[in-house]
Amino acid sequence: MQSLQGIRVLDLSRVLAGPYCTMVLGDLGAEVIKVEPPEGDETRGWGPPFAEGQSAYYLCVNRNKRDIVMDLKTDEGKRVLRELALQSDVLVENFRPGTLAKFGLDFETLHALNPKLIYCSITGFGQNGSMQDKPGYDFMIQALGGLMSITGEPEGEPMKTGVAVVDLFAGQNAIIAILAALHARTLTGRGQQLDISLFDSQLGWLANVASNYLISGQLPKRYGNAHPNIVPYQSFQAADGWFVIAVGNDRQFLRLCEVLGKPELGTDDKFATNSGRVQNREELIPLLKSIFATRSASEWISVLEQAEIPCGPIQNFEQVFSMPVVGEREMLVRMKHPTIGELPLVGSPLKMSDTPVEYRLPPPLMGEHTQEVLRELELLKGDHSPGSE
Repeated sequence: MQSLQGIRVLDLSRVLAGPYCTMVLGDLGAEVIKVEPPEGDETRGWGPPFAEGQSAYYLCVNRNKRDIVMDLKTDEGKRVLRELALQSDVLVENFRPGTLAKFGLDFETLHALNPKLIYCSITGFGQNGSMQDKPGYDFMIQALGGLMSITGEPEGEPMKTGVAVVDLFAGQNAIIAILAALHARTLTGRGQQLDISLFDSQLGWLANVASNYLISGQLPKRYGNAHPNIVPYQSFQAADGWFVIAVGNDRQFLRLCEVLGKPELGTDDKFATNSGRVQNREELIPLLKSIFATRSASEWISVLEQAEIPCGPIQNFEQVFSMPVVGEREMLVRMKHPTIGELPLVGSPLKMSDTPVEYRLPPPLMGEHTQEVLRELELLKGDHSPGSE
C-alpha cells in the first residue's frame, strides 16, 4: 500500500506551486485528477525544450495524475466540477481570491455540501489583507519578500535564485498543511480551508537571516557564496576551477589550518572561534584564497575529505546526473509516456520503508482521461463531454 492510498485530490491548479504539491500527493499514493480549462495549463507552452510537443516545464510536476478538460464557463462544467468536489477528499486551487466563488466552487459553498473536504488555496498574498487581490509570481515575490536583497555578490546586482524556490516552498507548505488537515480530519471528521501564500512562504523561508535582522536591527548584506554567520563557509578558486568548503565548527577549522600548513591560524585569537572569524573575515579570507590558488580543486578536495572537512566541487547538471549516487538513491526515474516514449524525470526525495512512493502514471496529455474519469465517477451523461459544451 501507499501512504495516501484511498485519498482523492481534485487539482484545479496550474503552473508550478500547486502542480508540485499535487504531484507529491500523487507520488504518495493519492488519486489526483488534474482539471484543465479548454486552453490548458499555460506551462504546456513554456519552452523550449519540448519532448514530442510536451514542454519540459509541464512534464516536471505532473506525473501520477489523470487529466480532464472542463469548461467552468458552462453550466454543465460547473455541475460536474461541483460533483467531483463532493467525491473528493482534497481540492487544490490557485485562482485569485474570489474567482471560484463566481462559479459556486468556493470553500463555503463546497464545505456546506461536503464537510469533509479539505480545500487548499495557493495564492500570491493570501485570502485576506491589503494585497490579496494582487497577482503573485515567484520572481516578483523573491524581490518583494527580501530574498533578492541577500542574493548575489556584495557589490553586484541583486539576484533571484536559479530555480523558482518561492513556488516550490509554497507547494511544500501546501503539502504539509494538507497532510496535517487529513490527520485532523481523522479526529474531528471535518475538513477545513487552507490558505497558503507565496509571500508568506517566502518570509518563512528567510529563517536565520530574518532572525539576524529581527534581533540586531541590522539590514542583512549580500555575501555571494559566503555565509553571514559562519566563516569559512563559501566557494574558493583553486588553480584550475572552483570548489566549496563548509567549516561548521572550530575543530574543523583547526584541521583545515593543519591541512593548509598554517596551524598557527587555528590558534590565533582572531580566528580560533567562529565569532572571531566572522568579525575578521576580511583578513582571513584573502589568506585562504592565496593558499587555495596553489593547487587543483581535485587535490584540495582529496586532502580536505581525508581530514573530514566538508567540501565539494561545483558541478553542472551533466556531472550531477552522472553521479552513481543519483541512481543508487533512485533520483532519476524513467517512465513510459504515450507519445514521448521513455521519459526521464527527477525522482522523489521521499524514501519510506513501508509505504514507498510509486511512479504509476506519466504526465498526462491534455484531457487524456476526461471520458474515463467521468464514466468511472458516474458523472458522464451518455457520450457528452462537459468540457465541450
